[in-house]
Amino acid sequence: MNNSEAMLSTTRIVARALALLSNRLRVIAMALAFATPLMGATPAQAQCAPSWAEVGSMNIDYDVRALAVLPGGDVIVGGFFTTAGGVWANNIARYNPSTGVWSALGTGTNFEVTALAVLPGGDVIVGGIFTNAGGVPARGIARYNPSTGVWSALGSGIQGTRHHYYSQVVYALAVLPDGDVIVGGYFTTAGGVSANNIARYNPSTGVWSTLGSGTNNFINGHDTIYALAVLPGGDMIVGGYFDYLGDVPTNGMARYNPATGAWTALLGGGTSGGVRTMAVLPDGDIIAGGGFINAGGGLANNIARYNPSTGFWSPLGTGTNGSVIALAVLPGGDVIAGGDITSAGGVPANRIARYNPSTGVWSALNEGVNGGVRALSILPGGDLIAGGWFTRAGGVDANRIARYFPGIPAPTITTQPVSSNVCPNLPATFSITPAGTGPFTFQWRKNYVAIDTTTNPSADTATLALANLQPSDSGVYDCVVSSPCGSVTSIPATLSVSLCPCGLSDIAGPGQANTPDRQLTADDIIVFLAYFFIGDQRADIAGPGQSTTPDGQFTADDIILFLNRFFAGC
Repeated sequence: MNNSEAMLSTTRIVARALALLSNRLRVIAMALAFATPLMGATPAQAQCAPSWAEVGSMNIDYDVRALAVLPGGDVIVGGFFTTAGGVWANNIARYNPSTGVWSALGTGTNFEVTALAVLPGGDVIVGGIFTNAGGVPARGIARYNPSTGVWSALGSGIQGTRHHYYSQVVYALAVLPDGDVIVGGYFTTAGGVSANNIARYNPSTGVWSTLGSGTNNFINGHDTIYALAVLPGGDMIVGGYFDYLGDVPTNGMARYNPATGAWTALLGGGTSGGVRTMAVLPDGDIIAGGGFINAGGGLANNIARYNPSTGFWSPLGTGTNGSVIALAVLPGGDVIAGGDITSAGGVPANRIARYNPSTGVWSALNEGVNGGVRALSILPGGDLIAGGWFTRAGGVDANRIARYFPGIPAPTITTQPVSSNVCPNLPATFSITPAGTGPFTFQWRKNYVAIDTTTNPSADTATLALANLQPSDSGVYDCVVSSPCGSVTSIPATLSVSLCPCGLSDIAGPGQANTPDRQLTADDIIVFLAYFFIGDQRADIAGPGQSTTPDGQFTADDIILFLNRFFAGC
């Protein structure tokens, strides 16, 4: 072999090696691309701006109808599908948000799952249109143990007369404080007991019981319970399409007392149309969503707020332009509403929107999703899981299920620094209190220039301490508070260090104590006025024309002279 042939042979060997390496790198890259979604989304604490992310990989192949979060943070997903994250899963699956791993719940169910609830011990109650769960005959409702993977029936389940495509269906589940489960939907018996669309089940004894006569009047040819909400005191609000519950006239909503078994109409009235979903705010108020145009007699487009104590209904701005099917409450109290909407409070919002009950402001969740939202649930860290029949969320591919990071706002300041008049050679402090998600950093400024921490170490703390004050220390002081997600500047506070004789207006200490503290604050004014109005001689400091000679009378001259001295720093 000559040199040219040897060189050519060597070149081919190197080329093949590089090609092989390139293929291996390509495989590694593909593996990493596949594995990245499985690692789960970045925790919300590391995310500042709100954003969407897909859940795991390949997601759901058809439709998500129900979501529930287990005590450990895993998500149970129910609906009408055959695969979840590439795993065969008949209508129900489990998702681990930390690892991104999907898993089947045995053989799943033989038809659609439409409702989920988690018992105090961690078992899951599953409701829907199925007749078999995990290979066990179970009509419309079943129990699943996530620890053992065992399915079990709830007695004979629910049964009903045929309506549209099914004879019975569970649409709503709620767990009472004592652990019993309220089941709502469309059926006529539960566990062999006559029960019109609503019943109670005791998971410990396996006993079914009725809730009075249930719903017993038809609207548009049928009556159905779609929503259940348990109030902080244990009572329950029931929503759906009906006009009687327990023989009590209602308009799509009623209240039930589990302790007494009594049904009552909602104080303030119900809604003009069906209620499809409800959520409980931290203060105990109810958010009701559905397809209606008024609530309690007042205009409310598809969503409204109800106070169970007063019976007062209030709209959420101009509401939504389409039906609200799912609701969830974020840890801070904001409400997420999903359904068939494209506008909320006049703000464009694709099928999902956010409402702040404190400010009354609606906002979109980035670009939203491109199809109907049917289920919402909140993860322990505050992230939102949304399910439905969309294929994109916030511009990200997300087949029927997606995760939303509500984001972390910039910090706020709840306690601002207070201006002060101080005598020379005395100390003073300015303090602030930040709020939000830290860690926080602080930078105090004088006349909008940062104070050097080498000369004053307190300049990077929440309290700025100033000692041995001189007139040159007078100025405007403020503080810039920063966090990983932004910054905010406090309200400026003025420090005045006076050269005039001190003590004339310094008559009080902190909390209006009558012991001077060599600082001029609002406490001094409050104490002086108290002396003035009770006729205490300590408030007689002036004569006519604000002369500095007390005249034994209490007049406006005393107040004017005191205030003049105070604001002069004397």
